[in-house]
Amino acid sequence: MGRPVRTARRLLPSLDGLAVIGVFCLLMVMPSGVTKLANSGTIDPASLRGTVSVLQIRAPSDREPHQVWVWRPPGPDSATIPVLYFLHGYPGTAKDPFAHGLAAVLDTMLQEGYPPFVFASVDGNGERHSDTEWANSYNGNELVMDRVVDAAIPAVEGRHMRDAAHRAIAGFSMGGYGAMNIAMQNPGVFGQVVSIAGYYVVNDLSDMFGDIPSVIKKNTPSAHPWLARGMDVLLDEDASDPNSLIRGQAAWMGGLLRKSGVPVTVHIQPGRHNWAYAMRALQYSFGFLDGNWRQAAAADSGWSVNA
Repeated sequence: MGRPVRTARRLLPSLDGLAVIGVFCLLMVMPSGVTKLANSGTIDPASLRGTVSVLQIRAPSDREPHQVWVWRPPGPDSATIPVLYFLHGYPGTAKDPFAHGLAAVLDTMLQEGYPPFVFASVDGNGERHSDTEWANSYNGNELVMDRVVDAAIPAVEGRHMRDAAHRAIAGFSMGGYGAMNIAMQNPGVFGQVVSIAGYYVVNDLSDMFGDIPSVIKKNTPSAHPWLARGMDVLLDEDASDPNSLIRGQAAWMGGLLRKSGVPVTVHIQPGRHNWAYAMRALQYSFGFLDGNWRQAAAADSGWSVNA
């Protein structure tokens, strides 16, 4: 593995960046489809590109720093620019989506006129447990959930902390389970959840939960679907997933969420449990997230948006 792309640093405002943010603010309060950034006439869309940086963070239990790979749109940061936190699968690293072309996808979306957001991919590997499930261990010696909520969020957002309406969490496979579990255990932190080929039962292969019934129940999303109230949820699954742990989980969990009054979209698409499918699912999720972010912004401003 090569050296990180760039250590974390503040981006300097530019005329292009200011134009992006200015038009983005208009898009966030106007009905969907009224205009696109690429049609604004203020800049050359092909010149728009984000910046990738690598942050180093620690949870309270961490002895070593862990990476967060971040893509940011051009221009100054703001609390009104949404942030999507991404959780990789097992085995995996924070670099995974970037190694599969994520930055180019986001650059293209920006050039095509989609409002920008920040994408932050967090490392969920443990120092004492190989398969962390993105959870806090029963004895407190591995606090991966806290690494996301208490370390990654402040590091990424800095002086521009977002509210739940401008913050989402997504994950693939083990990360899909982790995204749902973390969002449920931290109400008011995330407004949207995306689980890509995730599962909603405990699959504790590294003794994170110590076989303690109360800890297992706490970390079983399907045991308390009502904890997702107040969030918008997307459950995406590949139609040919070979894993019995995952196959059919989206439809099952979607039914539990609906019965609990949680807005949920279940999306099944062709594919198998690999990164080719995961990248397609991520791109689909960007449209889902953008639609809800626009709805929230329009509601705050008094606009009525017809999706």
